[in-house]
Amino acid sequence: MKFMPSFVLVLLILAFSSQACTSRQESKSADTTIQPDTVSGLLPDTSRVAGMSDGFDQIPMIGSINENKPSLQAPANHKEELYKTITFKGKGAEERRKGISLASAGDLKGAISEFTKSIEVHERNPDAYFYRGKAKWELKDYAGADADFAKAIQIRPSQAPYYYYRGQMYLEQKRFQDALADFDTTLARIPDYYDAVNYKGVVLAAMGRHQEAINTYDIVTKAVPQHALAWFNKGTSLASINNFEEADVMFTRALEIDSKYSQAYINRGNSRFMLQRFADAAADYSKVIAMQPSNADAHYNRAFSYQRIDRQSDACNDWRTAAGLGHKMAAEMLEKYCK
Repeated sequence: MKFMPSFVLVLLILAFSSQACTSRQESKSADTTIQPDTVSGLLPDTSRVAGMSDGFDQIPMIGSINENKPSLQAPANHKEELYKTITFKGKGAEERRKGISLASAGDLKGAISEFTKSIEVHERNPDAYFYRGKAKWELKDYAGADADFAKAIQIRPSQAPYYYYRGQMYLEQKRFQDALADFDTTLARIPDYYDAVNYKGVVLAAMGRHQEAINTYDIVTKAVPQHALAWFNKGTSLASINNFEEADVMFTRALEIDSKYSQAYINRGNSRFMLQRFADAAADYSKVIAMQPSNADAHYNRAFSYQRIDRQSDACNDWRTAAGLGHKMAAEMLEKYCK
């Protein structure tokens, strides 16, 4: 019996998971552990930037250098720590400070109100527009966020974080050309900001430009060898062009850096399945299940590997578990092969 078409569909999920640093389409059972960002830091004080006067905030550029399953927005406890690093300056600073505090506590509408008050105090402060845009983005008000980001950039076009965060929003919206332009602009201002390089690779991969993405991830891994996400993303792009052997090596490298990187096990398992290393693939999926028993994709994928090594009963059990976790394709497999 041939099951490759269904597994190829799973492998397409693998391709999307190269956007681990950007995608909100994670499995509901996915690991949400976030490691601190150890590379990105504050921008230089604006008073030291050519052409800029004092009176603007110092804004941290928060990336995903060591994050395993990051989303576009940092989790609440991470946000709170990061917001503490912002240095508020100039008119309306107290309103911006209060707005950030509210945003950190999850009150985005209250935060927007405070950022609006800051704008009323000083309508030419770009940071207030930026913060308000970020809050609107989190509320899925993309049009409002876009307008506020644009206003911030119009007032202060030299500020890299404005482009960096807007690029992430554009990526979430699948506005790939716009996202690519913003990450390029970020890098024109801070060439060695490797999280932005990684994001650029993610955009290129999303556009199907996998060889360019691979070359971009190479820049990251050469400069930051411990960047597990870049190794992972490179592996996913390699798998997307059917280079499963080299993809296996990249996923293994990511796992050497972080042995609890669950999605790397899934993607390596997918690659090993395509290499007909079915027992090895099953072992990788089993490691994910040990960490995340309710990960439907891991159960679903392992079933195929079990079937290929003549463990039909175990395969049906995995499909049954996956179906119970809401995996629709697993339910189809049960109906077709496990009566």
